[in-house]
Amino acid sequence: METNTSSSQTSYGDYILRTGKGIVGELELLLGAYWYQTKFAGKAPILDLGPGRCWFTKQNIGSILAVDNSPELVEHFKREKIDIKLGDAYSIPYADGYFEGVFCCWLFEHLPDPERAIREIHRVLKPQGGYACVIVPTPNDMVAFYDDYTHVRPFTPASLKQLAENGAFARHHIDWLPWTRGLTRVLGLLGEATAYRYLRFADETLRRLGIVNKNNLMLEAWRA
Repeated sequence: METNTSSSQTSYGDYILRTGKGIVGELELLLGAYWYQTKFAGKAPILDLGPGRCWFTKQNIGSILAVDNSPELVEHFKREKIDIKLGDAYSIPYADGYFEGVFCCWLFEHLPDPERAIREIHRVLKPQGGYACVIVPTPNDMVAFYDDYTHVRPFTPASLKQLAENGAFARHHIDWLPWTRGLTRVLGLLGEATAYRYLRFADETLRRLGIVNKNNLMLEAWRA
């Protein structure tokens, strides 16, 4: 999440470290495993931009590098042996064309200047084969959206398309996230393996029936 003052960054880092325990943390790791295995497996290196509790980074700490703007989070996860650097979506501390993949989940809705951020993602991706996956909330439930006062804007398929094109990506694909209602209950009662199968069923089968999570969109974009 992007913020503008050091005091806000400290508050954000403290909030992240105090939350996400129990079933919430397990759910995050399950989602991280699914996104990694279906979108990024075999790619390296990968950037996790705005990693929060590093639930995606932890899927492969040898190949996934994290960048966050909270000094507190950076120091915390460095102690956990995660490769994480201080930076933000407007200034990623890596050279041009460094990454084969970039994952960015629930960050862009916080940004005053999303075009600047998508261009920065484009910059750090490899010219050939560079792939980005950006997950954002939609206006489908505006009450839930503004439950977080740091949210700036939701996104629609049209606005994500415009963003990808303004970011100079050669190709892009936009789709809803898979249906996840009931996933937490399945995970708690039946365990990780069954919950993973449920998520895969939702993504591959329920999607074909038009049953999807319309509160969130996923932008997939390729440099070439």
